[in-house]
Amino acid sequence: MIPRIKDNFIRPSGTGVTWKFDIDPLPKNFNNYFIESCNAAEEIYDLKEGKLHVMYSGGVDSEYALSVFLHMGMDVTPVIVRLQRNYNDHDTTYAFQFCKTKNITPIIIDIDFKNFLESGKYDDTNKIIKSNAWGRAATCYSMGLIDGSIICGEGDPHIGKDETTGIWYFDDVEHAYNMDTYMKHKNIDGTTFFNGYTSKMVAAFLTDPRMRDLADNKIKGKLGSHSSKYMIYSRHSGFDLEKRPKFHGFEKIIESDLARHPDFVKLLDPQLEHGAFRIEYYDIIKDLI
Repeated sequence: MIPRIKDNFIRPSGTGVTWKFDIDPLPKNFNNYFIESCNAAEEIYDLKEGKLHVMYSGGVDSEYALSVFLHMGMDVTPVIVRLQRNYNDHDTTYAFQFCKTKNITPIIIDIDFKNFLESGKYDDTNKIIKSNAWGRAATCYSMGLIDGSIICGEGDPHIGKDETTGIWYFDDVEHAYNMDTYMKHKNIDGTTFFNGYTSKMVAAFLTDPRMRDLADNKIKGKLGSHSSKYMIYSRHSGFDLEKRPKFHGFEKIIESDLARHPDFVKLLDPQLEHGAFRIEYYDIIKDLI
């Protein structure tokens, strides 16, 4: 069975304003992020139960995770969730094109989102994951339809800048753990956090030259590290990851009449506001440099 993350080195607790995470000291000896990703893929593959699947939204995070397993020559199947009618095609276009280029046949899960919402399945799923993130429910529901082990390309370390002080922080948010909650509830084997699965992966990511430049305020106008992931994912891997806008997949739904459905509107309730926590960047990596 695949653990949520290796050795439980990051441990979230609390909820809302009390939410936080504890993190073990990061290892001093590690390789570059790509090699550590490959090492993690090997460990995960050995622990899988049945066939291994990667949830593939079309975003760069899931594409990197999928690419690592393919690079290792492992038998892995991408899963693309398609929200009908064409609500997320602006996102899945990248996934379908990648699969075509690599001659891979993905599993496609079609969800009639209007029916998913009006039938109560959307609300039922959100009650399990307790998430105010619009797109989590459809992904989680789809994971429950798959036999075997499942990987999601989340967990990549993020740092953000405090605009008042100019100090950069390693940060995380409560809703990032909600899909993991669903997997536990449904007894689904796998991890949603492949891109930060081991402490060595996190150490390598955080000490990448790009992250150091951000934290030292050498790159003007940057407030976070999300737009820098391409560089870190590609630096040692040689993956030709196509640059694309950052989507959550629900852009068209938010602009449609479906966004006025009570089960959608209530996700905006302030009482569902999830927690966030941060630790100064150099406090995290002080022993690594």
